[in-house]
Amino acid sequence: MYNYEEEINKTLTEAGFDVAELTQRQKFIILEPMEAPENYYCDGEITAKEAELYWTRRLHQSGLSVSDIGKAIKLNN
Repeated sequence: MYNYEEEINKTLTEAGFDVAELTQRQKFIILEPMEAPENYYCDGEITAKEAELYWTRRLHQSGLSVSDIGKAIKLNN
């Protein structure tokens, strides 16, 4: 049986994150470009560069470390 939460945790663990230290909100923000591109691009109302800037700002605001932000960027590029 497919377990979405397990799959998310596996993806994040493989990217170098300690999933036990991440909140659900942080997980969502990290994976938003892959899991919710319509939200990431604000339904196509902003450019790719604007989407990336907005997303990295939210990564910072979520309390992630600089190292984890780097991992998030690498995972989604």
